[in-house]
Amino acid sequence: MPLCGYRMFSSRNIHFAILGIILGATTGYIFAFYQVQSSMPRPIPGSSAGSKLPEGHPNLSPEEVRQRVEAELAKNPSNTQIMTLYANFLFDRRKFDEAVQWFEKATAVEPSNLDIRTDMATALWNSGKRDKAMAEYQRILQVDPKHISTLHNLVIVHLEDRDFPAAERVIKQMEAIDPKYDGLESLKKRLAELQGK
Repeated sequence: MPLCGYRMFSSRNIHFAILGIILGATTGYIFAFYQVQSSMPRPIPGSSAGSKLPEGHPNLSPEEVRQRVEAELAKNPSNTQIMTLYANFLFDRRKFDEAVQWFEKATAVEPSNLDIRTDMATALWNSGKRDKAMAEYQRILQVDPKHISTLHNLVIVHLEDRDFPAAERVIKQMEAIDPKYDGLESLKKRLAELQGK
């Protein structure tokens, strides 16, 4: 099962945002951000949670989306927003290696963007490059030990590895940083569920 940590966009919202940017359809772009649920981990890729598109939504194949992304980047090669949206689009289709490549392109342009680097680490984890993912999470936390989305994903990594003491330590760290962080309860619940098995 892929790591589904803290992410700002669901599959449907990523599709809308990409189309909004590429096609210049600001309504699609606004709708995507309106639908963001930043306090919740994104749905599992391939689940039905983000698969239904509203009536009238352009039905583009993944290849057509890729072509439009490349055309947009030909005009503006440093558009990290389109790169990361497309990387998330690939991630949601379980194309983790390709997603890593696009996150790497974005981090080459914006190396200090910790959100992009966190998403890249998550894609690395899901592509099976777990050591690289952990190293990237640690590098991010060296820059900002309070980077909440990195900490959130790190808890999920520890839970997947059944390293419950490490997960609990990171949850306590998150609680000290932001006791009102919405994702805390779901992480605690997941920890309790797995410990009970």
